[in-house]
Amino acid sequence: MVLDRYIARTVTLGSLVACFVMLSIFAFVDFVSQLNSVGIGDYGALQAAVFVLMRLPQRLYELSPSILLLGGILSLGAMAANSELIVMRASGISTMRITRSVLQTGFVIAIMVAVLGEYVVPSATRTAKTYRAQAMEKKLIVGGTNDIWARDGNRYVNVKQILPDQQLRNIYVYELDEDRQLTTMIYAEHAQYQNGEWVLDDIKRSDISTAGVTTSFEKQLRLERLILLELFTVLELESKDMSAAELLVYSQYLQDNKLDDSEYKLAFWIKIFTPLTCLAMLMIAMPIVFTTTPRSGGVGQRLMLAVIIGVIYFVINRSINHLGLALNIVPLLSASLPLIVVTLVSLFFMRRVT
Repeated sequence: MVLDRYIARTVTLGSLVACFVMLSIFAFVDFVSQLNSVGIGDYGALQAAVFVLMRLPQRLYELSPSILLLGGILSLGAMAANSELIVMRASGISTMRITRSVLQTGFVIAIMVAVLGEYVVPSATRTAKTYRAQAMEKKLIVGGTNDIWARDGNRYVNVKQILPDQQLRNIYVYELDEDRQLTTMIYAEHAQYQNGEWVLDDIKRSDISTAGVTTSFEKQLRLERLILLELFTVLELESKDMSAAELLVYSQYLQDNKLDDSEYKLAFWIKIFTPLTCLAMLMIAMPIVFTTTPRSGGVGQRLMLAVIIGVIYFVINRSINHLGLALNIVPLLSASLPLIVVTLVSLFFMRRVT
């Protein structure tokens, strides 16, 4: 329908403007925070700027609910200022019909947000962190977005995945002799730093000599050195940077080993509910636009309300999440509660304008 396409185009343009404004502000803040690290190794101002740009997908994902709120208010507010909404309602188009068109657009954007969080953010974050680490640690060699290479004398280590709590997955260790000839190749499914040493599990070891290759299997292997522990501070993914699938797998791993997995379960449910929160925030924009008019200073009121609601939501959301972890509240509940509150508030005010 023509109305749906027009509203979709208007809301999308408003969201793009809000996206550009908010990302510009936060990119500047992130760049300033990186200046403390400038001068370490080869990490200069240019590298800091590139790092910040690489982290923009993460910022976009985190800010997506607030961007949708501000974008909805800007776009629909412009329609209200031009009396387009009044004409629509006068021609028999109900408020709920307009809301449905807005939410259809929001649904498409919410799907894009979900894809962003599941596929783009983890990959972009890994790339950004390895780029930063390569500049700061000259011994580090990056062979892709996930493969981390490190050198320790005549030993070369390839790690496919770095997990929290100083854990590694899919590790390849190559040992060379004084003539730079490969003598040993070790593969381990998992490794963790414990009590001052690296404990490697499920080992496949291949010893290479002039007589041939001898392969053996071991349950566990202990090494004093593997990779620098300092690399975890710049390479380790936080729970918010991991995909929902990775969070689910890692949470199950912690549960199987009788470890606390509440932080990762919470991050998993936040991933699930973030796209839905975008829709709920877009619903809040509707009563704000319909209850303020150009004559009553509507533009200023709308923008002020958007800022206040965005700040309140951010504070309440983070507070509930942290309190949920501190008080051992079920992660599903602490992750969904902000969404439930936002939805109920938006429905309450929508009833008053229909």
